[in-house]
Amino acid sequence: MGVMLAISTGTAEAGDAAARRIIGFSPDGSTFAFEQYGTLDAGASASGYSQIDIIDTRTDAFVGGEPILVVDESEEATLTLEQARARAAAKAAPILAEYAIASRGEQTASDKFTFPDEMVAYNDISRLEQVSQKWLSPLYDQLDISTIQLDQILASSTTDCSASFDATQQGDISGKALGFRLTLQGQDGKPFKVLHEDKTVPGSRNCPTSYSLSESYEFTPAGKPAVIVVLVQRFSQGFEGRDRRFIAVTGQPR
Repeated sequence: MGVMLAISTGTAEAGDAAARRIIGFSPDGSTFAFEQYGTLDAGASASGYSQIDIIDTRTDAFVGGEPILVVDESEEATLTLEQARARAAAKAAPILAEYAIASRGEQTASDKFTFPDEMVAYNDISRLEQVSQKWLSPLYDQLDISTIQLDQILASSTTDCSASFDATQQGDISGKALGFRLTLQGQDGKPFKVLHEDKTVPGSRNCPTSYSLSESYEFTPAGKPAVIVVLVQRFSQGFEGRDRRFIAVTGQPR
């Protein structure tokens, strides 16, 4: 990228950037899980939080309809990061065991400057947002993917996100929020599949200010089609600064 950040880690003071932990795939590749965790920014709560996403890779939907989230958003929050992670892990354990999810698959691409396994300090989050890239080139790829391309697009939203757009945004933004499209390109440089394209942006994304790519994973179960997972960074305006969360996009590349 030609840009190096001096990133410090630790509990956020204003704005928070979640770290992530990859849990893995089920043996048949039908399910993928990962955890994102951190400490809420200096708003009403300074609670530790942990969210475990368990995703059906065939539908790109949460198993059980929603992620497992442990957080205390009250003003009197005393939940520590360690407590939140332990409680989320306990809630997820039966589901992870049911699907036999374990460390499987291979990381095929990453932007190391996204520091995905660290809680980035609050005063570095805006710089991280600025330099994070919109494409990845998988290494050691067995699926003939040369590039994973992210494009930011406008999509419908039930939340008023007008304040999240910068002054350069063109066109009618009423009823819109910033979404994204993920496209896979082959070795010939031509796109061959749209892996994801937002039609609507859920309110849970908190009116994103930008998206970028962090990393990708592949897993090929015996006798079954390969599965790809792309981790997208989602930035939004928090209580006192930028927040970062991860979105896992899953599916079959072919």
